[in-house]
Amino acid sequence: MVVAGVCAFRRPFPHRLRLACVGLSCAAGVLALTAAGCRQPDPVVPRRVVRLMTGTPGAGFYPLGQALAGAYNQLRPSLDVQVHDSAGSVANVEALQRGEADIGLSYADVAYMAFVGRLAGHPQAFEELRGVAVLDLTPFHLVVRANSGIRDAAGLRGRRIGVGLAGSGSALTAIIVLASLGIDASSVQLEPLRYVDAGSRLAVGTLDAMFVTGGDPVESVLTSTEAGARLLPLAGPAMERLRHDYPFFRLAVIPGGTYRGHPDPIHTIGVDKLLLCRRSLDESLVHDLTARFFEILPSLSMLSSMDLDQAPAAPIPLHDGAARYYREQELSR
Repeated sequence: MVVAGVCAFRRPFPHRLRLACVGLSCAAGVLALTAAGCRQPDPVVPRRVVRLMTGTPGAGFYPLGQALAGAYNQLRPSLDVQVHDSAGSVANVEALQRGEADIGLSYADVAYMAFVGRLAGHPQAFEELRGVAVLDLTPFHLVVRANSGIRDAAGLRGRRIGVGLAGSGSALTAIIVLASLGIDASSVQLEPLRYVDAGSRLAVGTLDAMFVTGGDPVESVLTSTEAGARLLPLAGPAMERLRHDYPFFRLAVIPGGTYRGHPDPIHTIGVDKLLLCRRSLDESLVHDLTARFFEILPSLSMLSSMDLDQAPAAPIPLHDGAARYYREQELSR
């Protein structure tokens, strides 16, 4: 303040004082520049990593998971949704239960049996599983190679059947369906194969049949039917008993013209596809993931048949964050 007062005098002042004022002014400027240069940049907020479990190429989970992660990352830059391929439904619910994944795709039969402790090889209940949304009804495909002589599902005895990798929903469903047909797993040769490999082997004739759960058109089914393989229906009394024993199986239809050589609809069974998460995820995060899912839904062509009214109707409890989102939607109507 004293220097400022001296520098403000209008009359001339001694040379040394003028130099002192100039020096102090320069020093103040240097200090200001130094302070500006030393200011720390704003901290970079790390993106929240969300681990998404999908499936293997050749069936429905793989392309859906890729599309879902891409849409999430584009809409929410604060999220880093990382896709992790897996064998399928069983592997996905196992990863969620162990805390090695955050969200994942599964079929209703696998999710329900895991949650209540009836999943083969896992007598304990998967209490960490929670629902986010019911996506759509997914048909179960029975495909037999050309010239196999298999005319119906009962003709599978003694045959080589691709059932998906161990840990896939198709493998689990195949065993349930075979049992409902009175076919013991020991009376057939079950081969755990990636769907694309099973489709290729059907095409060249080194496999007799395959079971695949997936939304149409399924890549592996396209590959095999282009080479002359045929889809067989799964209908009749055995399937009615199956649906009675396992209510999560429902009637489904593969539209005619979807696959080469199949102009008519094919009646089969189907199971709902689910989006699941871990119970221990933050409620706010799951609420945001659920809300964002419905924002990006129009861009997910593979879910064009999703019934929005059935979205909350999961066979296991919803996560609190997802439940809050659905309550808000009801209140806003």
